[in-house]
Amino acid sequence: MLKLLKVKNFALLEDLTIEFESGLTVITGETGAGKSMIVEAVATLCGNRMEEVLIRSSKNFAEVTGIFSITPILKKKLEKAGIETDSEMIIRRKIERGRRQNAYINDQIVSLNLLREISRETIDLIGQYEHQSLFYPKNHLVLLDSFAGVDNLKREYNTNYSEYRRLQGKLQELLEAVRQKDERVEYLRYQIDEIEKANIQPGEEDELLEEQNLLVSSEKRTILSTEIVNRLYEADGSIIENLAAVKKLFDDLCEYDPKLSQNSKELETVISSIDEIYRQISSYREQIEFSETRLDYVQGRLETITKIKKKYGKSLDEVYDYLLTVKKELSMIETRDKEISRVKNQITDIEKKLMKQADELSARRRTAAESLRKKILNILSQLGMKKADFEISINHKELGEDGKDDVEFYISTNPGEELKPLRKVASGGETSRIILGLKTILSEVDKIPTIIFDEVDTGIGGGIAEAVGDLLAKISRRHQIICITHLPQISIFADSHILVEKEIKGKETFTKVTKLDKEKRKQEVARMLGGREITEKTIEHAAEFLERRRKR
Repeated sequence: MLKLLKVKNFALLEDLTIEFESGLTVITGETGAGKSMIVEAVATLCGNRMEEVLIRSSKNFAEVTGIFSITPILKKKLEKAGIETDSEMIIRRKIERGRRQNAYINDQIVSLNLLREISRETIDLIGQYEHQSLFYPKNHLVLLDSFAGVDNLKREYNTNYSEYRRLQGKLQELLEAVRQKDERVEYLRYQIDEIEKANIQPGEEDELLEEQNLLVSSEKRTILSTEIVNRLYEADGSIIENLAAVKKLFDDLCEYDPKLSQNSKELETVISSIDEIYRQISSYREQIEFSETRLDYVQGRLETITKIKKKYGKSLDEVYDYLLTVKKELSMIETRDKEISRVKNQITDIEKKLMKQADELSARRRTAAESLRKKILNILSQLGMKKADFEISINHKELGEDGKDDVEFYISTNPGEELKPLRKVASGGETSRIILGLKTILSEVDKIPTIIFDEVDTGIGGGIAEAVGDLLAKISRRHQIICITHLPQISIFADSHILVEKEIKGKETFTKVTKLDKEKRKQEVARMLGGREITEKTIEHAAEFLERRRKR
């Protein structure tokens, strides 16, 4: 619901704030006062382009702001678009001379396309605007289904259709995989064979690197160990020989000073340790071997491991993981024929369910369409369109998310005229009355909270005008209705009455908006009845009009 409209520097509207109420609000005033500018301002909130000509000549910018209450459907759309919200939505449009115009929802800049999509869930502008929801054939099916009461059946159908689409997607993936099967299978088998033939064992790479190092360094290790053995024991003046001489000197010294005997024992331990090292190194030297054949083998294995890692993983662990992955893929490919058969059977089964549900939907739509047609023709007759014809075209198509039907509303407003799509009806007044008739019948199922009528009274008067007002009042029980009218027969049905007047201050013209109380409303209805000359008689007539509305 539109709760508040604020306009700055928009044509004749310099600084205007209007609070709207639920129910039926009428906007009246003399021709040229600026009533349509209010609707034009709302249209900009619905995504109409703001042209620079709308900026007041004395100003550099124009701005329109609307505050709306939020329905659950609208809240979901806003959240999907990434727009934060609570209980209200604020739409703002601004244009500055020579600059790009901007659109905002809750202070987040948005595209005009998103603004139009969001506003279609909020406002229906009926009149000279393309914003009207009933001009979109996709909405005709939604409204017909709501009128037919097939929501539960449609939900079941949608669930099955979603599964049907998922299975179709899966089948396409499987068939594509089969198309590439032979080439892929050969490639996978080659990879598995190459990795398995390498027969790389856990820890083998580290062991080979260690062995390669020993083989390459065998000559150097022999030289070094021989030098150690010689210096420790075998060469003249070796460490052992010198230590033995030192030991004998110590023993002689201890005869003179027994307190040094401990040092002598420690020296004996050192000699023993050196002797053990000598024996170990001698043994180590004897075991050093060099094999050109073995070195070639080790280096060949390391090259194989490097090649495998380069192709299949940075480490052997990654290579093992990759091997498991390709084996699993190969297994899936080799069993895919069975999977294709299974999925095809599932698609066949669900197609049967969908066709049965689509047939039922189609039958119920056709029954509801005939009932809706009769009701609409009856309403149009009340609105002065006795010769109008109305049809709901239902054509078959391929199964889709809504079933197998394309639905569109067709109308002919004059005898002998060919039925045309509703969106191609030329006359603004006729369009407004047709849509008023549709809204009257569909008001219980139409979820758009606010409807604005601009040309609903074009070319009518008398009893038909009163019928229009009565219908607007009925719709307003479920929707917020804002109607611009020139007819008192319509205005008397309003819950709230707004008067638009033109004021001239100096060299500038302004639009003034006033919410009328009971007495002022009587004065305005009298003006609408009698023109500029308001007499006691026209005031009495206006009072009778308003009293008639109160008793209805």
